[in-house]
Amino acid sequence: MAHQMRTVTGILMLSAILLVGGCASPFDDDLYRTWQDRDPDQWQLADNGATHSRTTLRSRLAATSGESASTDTTAISRGGGVDGYVRAALDHNPSIRAAERRVKRFGARVPQVTSLDDPMFQIAPFGDMAETASGQVGLMTGLSQKLPFPGKLDTRGRIAEQDVAMALADLRQTRLRVVADTRRAYWSYYFTTRALDTTRQSRKLLDQFKQIAEAEYKAGNRSQPDVLRASVELSNVDNELIILAQRQATARSMLNQLMDRPIDAALPEPATVTLDQVDTDLDVFLARAAKDNPAIEALHARIEQHRQRRRLARLNRWPDLTVSASYNIVEDDGLSMAANGDDQWWFGFGVNLPIWMEKYDAAEREAFQGILEGVADLTAEHNRIAFQVQEAYLKVEAQQQLVTLFRDTIVPQARQTVEASRSGYRAGSVDFLNFELMQHRALAEMEQAVADLERAVGGQVDRHADPDRSGHEPAPPSASTPDQATVEGADEETQ
Repeated sequence: MAHQMRTVTGILMLSAILLVGGCASPFDDDLYRTWQDRDPDQWQLADNGATHSRTTLRSRLAATSGESASTDTTAISRGGGVDGYVRAALDHNPSIRAAERRVKRFGARVPQVTSLDDPMFQIAPFGDMAETASGQVGLMTGLSQKLPFPGKLDTRGRIAEQDVAMALADLRQTRLRVVADTRRAYWSYYFTTRALDTTRQSRKLLDQFKQIAEAEYKAGNRSQPDVLRASVELSNVDNELIILAQRQATARSMLNQLMDRPIDAALPEPATVTLDQVDTDLDVFLARAAKDNPAIEALHARIEQHRQRRRLARLNRWPDLTVSASYNIVEDDGLSMAANGDDQWWFGFGVNLPIWMEKYDAAEREAFQGILEGVADLTAEHNRIAFQVQEAYLKVEAQQQLVTLFRDTIVPQARQTVEASRSGYRAGSVDFLNFELMQHRALAEMEQAVADLERAVGGQVDRHADPDRSGHEPAPPSASTPDQATVEGADEETQ
């Protein structure tokens, strides 16, 4: 009897240990609760940038998980060009970090769905136990395990793996989007910076033209409306400078946002760039997009997931097996004279009966419709991406031709016209700086179209340096040499 009591006590203690040990979790979310309570969202601009506390949680969690936390201050060098901004955005953009976490989150589902259900342990230590020939039952125990039909766990794992594949495609899509947005923002920043420089030079010329008109008006060689017209043009240029400064600040804020920096952090002015021709071949771009675009990959994964769901629906028509083992402790005293206290044990099995076919039929129909839906979405996505590729391709081709035309023909001719005229204003406002501005705009729009093309294709496009010219930047003529002499000559005539 004492031996049996020790056995019962041991079984109860083992059950308690298994219960408590299984309920304990190695993960703790105290860090998040502390961060949430003590660091509410704060979004305000100060001299040193945004004061929102987004690094508190990230750095502490990274320390506990053995990862390195990214810093918020990203050094950008003037000579780094657009590639430096792209690298910084890829390293620090929070959308990319979120997509990476999403991949890991879906990856953690695979072992959950491919593992067996927890075994069931049963114990009945109290109650009106059965009286057997061997004695009265003192304790009843049982252990059972459900074994799914062969192929079910593997299919569930494949379904979960397609979630991972779609998350990976979404990660690639997020990276492409961040790269494209960064390039577009950079070239907006580049254009507005160049446009501000060019417009300031244009203002200097217009101011000199106004001085010429005023001097000749005093000498009686020009009418007052000419002077007023020059003043109006100067006011228009001042208005354009205000608009360009606002657009430059917007582009700078966008770059900072993409690099996870304070929104008003300073950035160096973009350096002079060289013209890199794009190898334009529409058929190659379309073929690459059909193969490499992550949206296409995600749809293929979704179709495969529905195929596996249909396979699982078919497998669910087969029963699962449950095996069990039971052990009863029998006391050595009882009503029977033959009571000897021999314990009882046995093995058993059971199966579920999948007889309600309607739900299994519906599951197969759902999966089949999902396959058809995915195929239709895949066709629509192919069409959409083909349009995006062609649209970006046509923009790149047109803007590339415009850049070359402005650089090699229009701007040099306009420069010669200004340098050959005694007064650009008197010659009919031949302002070559406006053509320079159009050249910068064409360059920026071409590079933005390249960014859109690379996003649609799913990767970088081949480019090569222009063999004819080393750069885009035309050498501006002096804003004072010919016109300043004209002003001085006009002043002498007035005196």
